[in-house]
Amino acid sequence: MARATRLLVTSIAALILAVAQVYSQPAQGQIRGTLAGARGPLANVEVRIQNDANGDVTVVRTSPTGVFSSAVVPGTYGVYASPTGYAVFIRRQVAVAAGATVHVDGVLADNPNAGTPGEIFFLYSREKRTAPVGPTPKLADGKPDLSGMWLPGADLFPEAPALQPWAEAKFKENASRLGDDPRAQCLPSGVVRTSMLDLAKFVHTPRLLVMLIEGSVPGMRQIFLDGRKHPSDLSPTWLGDSIGTWDHDTLVVDTIGFNDKGWIDNAGHPQTERLHVVERYRRPDLGHLELEITVDDPGAYTKPWKMRRSLMLAPDEEIREYICNENHHTEHFVPEK
Repeated sequence: MARATRLLVTSIAALILAVAQVYSQPAQGQIRGTLAGARGPLANVEVRIQNDANGDVTVVRTSPTGVFSSAVVPGTYGVYASPTGYAVFIRRQVAVAAGATVHVDGVLADNPNAGTPGEIFFLYSREKRTAPVGPTPKLADGKPDLSGMWLPGADLFPEAPALQPWAEAKFKENASRLGDDPRAQCLPSGVVRTSMLDLAKFVHTPRLLVMLIEGSVPGMRQIFLDGRKHPSDLSPTWLGDSIGTWDHDTLVVDTIGFNDKGWIDNAGHPQTERLHVVERYRRPDLGHLELEITVDDPGAYTKPWKMRRSLMLAPDEEIREYICNENHHTEHFVPEK
């Protein structure tokens, strides 16, 4: 009888504990929305919901009718989507209370490049693929090998750059004159845009990383990994001077020595000769390359800002010849003279 009593007491105690744990958990809310373009709902779009407090990310996809939803704990969130061929969808400071459903809807404009043959070809190509599966390849020295053919990726969690007044005015001017984009004039796209639109082939050795880029002038970039420092007498250039060091399994690329002629992104954010770009490359598996870019230009912005992308391995692709001057008028941007 004593044993039976002990078992009963233990069972009741366990039940009380389980109930207490359930009631101690915060009640959830929900973020729900619909994404559409001018021609109707946007189906199967990846939507990223990021908790502002801890950075945790929930990824969902839109239904055939463009609807997405996710249960979340109370807090504030950023909601992001980057469907190919459309403008980026961003909603910040979405406040969700316990038991509440917050609606976050969007009608996305067409990307101005969507109708230009070849301009965002590799982003469309990526949507039809599945990344290869396997472990992270290694170099002879045991470091991750970043070699491969990499398809570009959109900014996963776009930040709003904090511009100085003159840079804000210049940005608005650039945004109204997209034909002035250096890329549209067969000039270099720059370091930050290397993995935004174009296919890139990485050739990685312990002492040098070479990037061969299809669709961008000059089509080549090199990062020195041999321990050298930046030259003390750098002349301003389009791509600057890049050196890389390892932070555990992450390659950190530091680039300075830029000119003030480039655009940081497709939107037309300007740069000065004080621009400093830090890229962090991490290959978590065979098929993906994670990239975080920090843009620090105290000549144009009041604080640094970041971009985050995920590149996809495309082993069946290869770099092909790209001669911009053979089609030097980007017709939707640059009118005939």
